[in-house]
Amino acid sequence: MKQQITKNAIETAFLKLLKEKNFEKVMVKDIVEECGLTRNTFYYYYDDTYNIIEDILEREARKMIEEMQHGGSLTEAVNDVFEYLEENPKIVRHLFDSAKKDDMYRYVRSTVEIVLKHYFEYSVGEQKLSEQNRRTLINASKYVIQGLIEEWLEKGMKTSLSEELKDVERIFSMALPQMLEE
Repeated sequence: MKQQITKNAIETAFLKLLKEKNFEKVMVKDIVEECGLTRNTFYYYYDDTYNIIEDILEREARKMIEEMQHGGSLTEAVNDVFEYLEENPKIVRHLFDSAKKDDMYRYVRSTVEIVLKHYFEYSVGEQKLSEQNRRTLINASKYVIQGLIEEWLEKGMKTSLSEELKDVERIFSMALPQMLEE
């Protein structure tokens, strides 16, 4: 319990600092000062700031998977993430406008892939979906989601990711039944 409280304090401080400056400018020194911990405490939980991002994304992926296991849809889960991005434009801008934006996109693709693997496991169930079709759907989906985020950033974060997601869901919902027949 205490470990989770400490990790939450570090993550909260990190996210607060991301509202103020780009990812590569958020230093461990700044984080520990913000949350009142020592550097040793930080390094007990994290190797660097990338580990914080990984931790946050892993937790979000677990949450999305759990929601799907309890009857939630993939669209609802992704929409929750998109809403978070839309509500925190400074954090998003500082992560994806940084010199490390390629790493950020790699993290997003990896997280989306994990969630999608679980989604197709739950949604397809007993129906047959070939491994090739499953792989194609996962790859297409993760790059579509990345593309939506990239385009949203390029357009100054003025469009609605949630609305874009509805169009994508409609297209994929038409493709899935055809792929199940093969």
